[in-house]
Amino acid sequence: MLSFLLRRLALMVPTTLGVTLVVFSIYHAAPGDPATVMMGIGSGGAMSEGSDTAARADAFRREFGLDRNLAIQYLNYVGPFNLLRDGHPWFSTPYTERKVDVRKVGDEEVMVGVPLEIADLPGTSLESVAGWEADLELWLADGPEANAAKERLVAAGRPALPVVLRALFRTSQARGAVADRQLQRTWLLLESLGGPRPALPATASDDQRRELASGQWFHWYYTEAGGDRVQNTGARKWGGLLVGDLGKEMQTKRPVVEELRKRLKVTVPLSLLAVMISYLLALPLGIWSAVKKGTKLDATLTIALFVLYAIPTFWAGLMLILLFGATGMDLLPVIGLQDKDAATFTPWGQFKDLVAHSVLPIACLSYGGLAYLSRHMRGGLLEVIRQDFIRTARAKGLSERVVIYKHAVRNAMIPVITLLASILPVLIGGSIIVEAVFDVPGMGRYAFEGLLRRDFYIVMATTVFVGIMTQIGILLSDLTYSLVDPRIRHT
Repeated sequence: MLSFLLRRLALMVPTTLGVTLVVFSIYHAAPGDPATVMMGIGSGGAMSEGSDTAARADAFRREFGLDRNLAIQYLNYVGPFNLLRDGHPWFSTPYTERKVDVRKVGDEEVMVGVPLEIADLPGTSLESVAGWEADLELWLADGPEANAAKERLVAAGRPALPVVLRALFRTSQARGAVADRQLQRTWLLLESLGGPRPALPATASDDQRRELASGQWFHWYYTEAGGDRVQNTGARKWGGLLVGDLGKEMQTKRPVVEELRKRLKVTVPLSLLAVMISYLLALPLGIWSAVKKGTKLDATLTIALFVLYAIPTFWAGLMLILLFGATGMDLLPVIGLQDKDAATFTPWGQFKDLVAHSVLPIACLSYGGLAYLSRHMRGGLLEVIRQDFIRTARAKGLSERVVIYKHAVRNAMIPVITLLASILPVLIGGSIIVEAVFDVPGMGRYAFEGLLRRDFYIVMATTVFVGIMTQIGILLSDLTYSLVDPRIRHT
């Protein structure tokens, strides 16, 4: 039994990863852009190029890594390494906001880059950067050691580029003879480091030539010299599903784990109570219906259960609200799980208030499973009663009660126990309608809201949780088989 349990628990890991891959693929294959949804435009919204909304949407994509390759996005979600900009310093991240542009001077068009603050390339140490900065000052000062400093910078190669380009960023915005001389020497150094000589239109003014030359250096750096990537900071090295990090909500930035824990405190007790009530009522009803097969009572019970099973959950919830709420008999509260003044109640008063608020949601969660399980129990028991060992037990003179409850029921329980694998995750993950009708802040409602907002981390967390609950339900079903049927052994 122990080896069986350990094997099944080990298999849950690759199975869960398979669930994440399927959900991840479906999420990205679905139409619509999460960034535009978050900006309030909608899944099919369009943004004008260069608008403030478009810029905010781009910033949103960069923040949550939606601008990355899909394989990198999936590996970042799974973990254990955080691959975003604050992630593990072993990795680098695209600097996608460093965009290139087209500048028109007269009749000519020139490709330039937008000057931004330059970060060091991956693999450079602080000591190296300090040495390059010192050499750059010597070169710009044009003193006796300038040529030796230039040779050291050229020998360093492209890893020294960020230091030189930071100087270009500063001097290209300054004015005066000293700034002009330093700018010229910076351009010369960049050519020595392998960059192309800027192509400047003859019709450009002096100010345009300064701006265009610098812009072309930045364009070359962003597109060819590695400036489109930056080393991760290492502020948050670890992340992803494998380390228990489910990310943050894209809209509120709250950790999904904390919100999930809060929602599960609501959904799990309600769902477990609904499962217990369903089984406690369905099994006796199914047994009684099988024993009374062919009678008017059996026919009446069958019709009643089929009608109950056919009632839509949302309609049942609304009818219960009208019947027991303020518009009807005013016997039970129908909104939420606590009174607005519950904080002022005594502990016993808070418990009674919680019970009163829970009655109708639990009733809605359990009635469908009750009808479904009782029919399966009836069918399973009728099948067992026809078997030879039951006829043998009766031939031995055993009472009908002993034959039914000692010999038949245990064998008839196997199909009903199998249903536990499907009922448990459905109740926990599929309580969307009940939670919406009764305004219960539970797991199902959380999943639905996340789906409407196209919130990647909410969708992934809730579906993965339901997948795990399905596996746990199947495992519990398999373990319970050996309790009701001694012939079944797990090895």
